[in-house]
Amino acid sequence: MKLRRAFKRSADPERARREVIDEAIGSFRESGEWPADLGKRAAKAYLEALEGESEYRALSQAEERLRYEKEDVRDMCADDALAYLGGRLADVLSEAKTAGAALNGVRSADEAIQAGGDALDAWRTLTGLLTALENIRGAQWDILRAVADEDTRAKLRLWKSQGHGEIAGYRPDDVPEFALTAMLSQRYTVAYLVWLANIGTGYVPASLAEFEADVSAATEPMSYNDSGPIRDFSPIVVPIPAAPEPERYSHSRAAHLDYSAPAPKPIKPNAIAGDPAPYPYS
Repeated sequence: MKLRRAFKRSADPERARREVIDEAIGSFRESGEWPADLGKRAAKAYLEALEGESEYRALSQAEERLRYEKEDVRDMCADDALAYLGGRLADVLSEAKTAGAALNGVRSADEAIQAGGDALDAWRTLTGLLTALENIRGAQWDILRAVADEDTRAKLRLWKSQGHGEIAGYRPDDVPEFALTAMLSQRYTVAYLVWLANIGTGYVPASLAEFEADVSAATEPMSYNDSGPIRDFSPIVVPIPAAPEPERYSHSRAAHLDYSAPAPKPIKPNAIAGDPAPYPYS
C-alpha cells in the first residue's frame, strides 16, 4: 500500500520517553540541577511517538483488511471473468470457422498470397484471431492461478503443460499430432485455430472446481467392470531409435580384406578426433 510505504514511522513511544529521561539524568550529573519540566517533556515525546505509531498500525491494519477484501472480491468475480472469456472464445471460434472455410485448402501465408482474393483475406483474419486466442488463454490461466492455493498452482502448471484447458473432454490420444503440439506448447497456429473452431469443444473452464473435475475426468480410466476401473495393460509399441551414425575420422580407413579386388574408396570423415581420455591412475 502506497500510504504505508510513504509514511515515516516514528520511534517507539517507550523508547522516545526513555531518551528524554536519559538526557535529563546525564544533564543532572553534570550540572546538579534537575529539570522542572522533565515530566512534561517525557510525556510529550511519548505522546508524539505514540501518535505516529498509532497511525502506522492503522495503515498496516487497513492494508491487511483490504487485501483480504480484495481476495474475496477476486474469488467472487473470477467465475464471471471466466464466463466472459468463454463468450469471447465462442465469438473468436465462430469467426475462425467462417474464415477457415474460405481458405480453400490454403495452408501457409505464401499459398494465401498466391491464391489472393477471399483466401488471402481469410488468412489475414485468422492471423489476427490468433492474437485474440493467445490473449484469452493467457487471461484464463491468470484467473485460475489467482484463485488457486500454492499446491493447486503447481498442479495448474502441470495441467497446462499437458494440454488441459483447451477443449472439453480432452484426451491426448484423440487429438491430431499438429493440434496436440500446439496445445502442449501454447504456440498456436492457423491450422490449430481452424481445427479448434471446427471440432466444437473448445472452451474456457467456468471455474477452478470445474477445471479440476475436467482434468480428473480426462485422466480416469475409460471403462469399468464389477471390480472397478479397467486398466489398459495392452502392450505398448515403443519404436527403437535408429543407431547413431558411426564417427569417421580423417585417419580412418576401410578394411581391405580381398587384395585381389580394388581397394575401397577413401572414407569421408564426419568427426574430428579429440585428445584421448586420461588414464585413471594419471
